[in-house]
Amino acid sequence: MKKVIVLAASLWTASVSLNAQEISKKSIAAKAEHPKGEHKEKLTPEQRAQKHVDDLNSEVTLTEEQKPKIYNLALEKVKKVDEIKAKYKGQPENKETAKKEIEPIRKTFRENVKSVLTAQQLETLKAKHKEKKAAGKPNALEQD
Repeated sequence: MKKVIVLAASLWTASVSLNAQEISKKSIAAKAEHPKGEHKEKLTPEQRAQKHVDDLNSEVTLTEEQKPKIYNLALEKVKKVDEIKAKYKGQPENKETAKKEIEPIRKTFRENVKSVLTAQQLETLKAKHKEKKAAGKPNALEQD
């Protein structure tokens, strides 16, 4: 009986260690594809502004008149935020100061976007933001 138990324990240990090696190989391959610090290609301010327009358009379906207005507002916001981030780059002790400087820019952007949207679009946007907030996802107006 002892031999059967020892044999079963040995087989179980061998299968667990082989499985752990396979998982380790998969995680190493995944890390090789995305090394730390190289998550994504850095987008230009214009690309990020266009992403704002695209994200908002997917949520509320912007008109052709609204798209350039939102783009210009987003581009202005992105450039201002980039200036602040560049000013404090490499200064982790000033991270909170940078956040405090960025927040009014974001708030102004949100207010300006809301002034461009129709009442129906605002209602749709508010409903979608509530859904995203419940799911813990960022909404289209809170991105940089």
